[in-house]
Amino acid sequence: MKCKVECCDRECKHYPGKGVCQMHYFRMMRYGTYELTKVGKGKERTSNAKGYQMLKLPNHPLAMANGSVYEHRKVIYDRYGDALPPCEKCGKAVTWKTAHIDHIDEVVDNNDESNLRVLCRACNVMRSRVHIPEHTKKGRSSITLNGVTKTASEWSRDPRVNIAANTILFRLRNGMSPEEALFTPKITHRHTKAKTVTPAYGEYQGPKKERESA
Repeated sequence: MKCKVECCDRECKHYPGKGVCQMHYFRMMRYGTYELTKVGKGKERTSNAKGYQMLKLPNHPLAMANGSVYEHRKVIYDRYGDALPPCEKCGKAVTWKTAHIDHIDEVVDNNDESNLRVLCRACNVMRSRVHIPEHTKKGRSSITLNGVTKTASEWSRDPRVNIAANTILFRLRNGMSPEEALFTPKITHRHTKAKTVTPAYGEYQGPKKERESA
């Protein structure tokens, strides 16, 4: 008995009741079709390791090689089609190849249309970058004044402060309070005259040989 699939001459040795050969039997089991395909049968909805929801839609314009589409991208595609609006933050023109669909509340499985917006790659990266305060990094100074904590370098760049960072640290090491270290005017001595000190052994009178020959 030959396989019932058109153009297949294999015998139905293992599954005569199904009327198909072994190859077509397993193809139907795996992919849901007798036709040759690279797209697996799979589940209609899955999620990746990061929690993003994916839908099994092999014929969708945004389908990936495995036949799946990210749900948040599909939601925006259903709204705008191929003509995406510009980046919501900077106004840069984007296409489906360059656009990032951002979850406003940062909950990646909340794909409600009101929670999604179109961003360019740069704005999406800057949004997701976590700001780490400089004073928390290893080896950095930490100076707190009026509830604000910064490094000495950051305080020295404050428009209210006219003291260099190394001077601020020097003052703190010598017992000044943060407020004194930051705002006490720096004392310079350029306007004072040089102090005269009498040499311990009298004034220098020149080389000994010259004095002896005189």
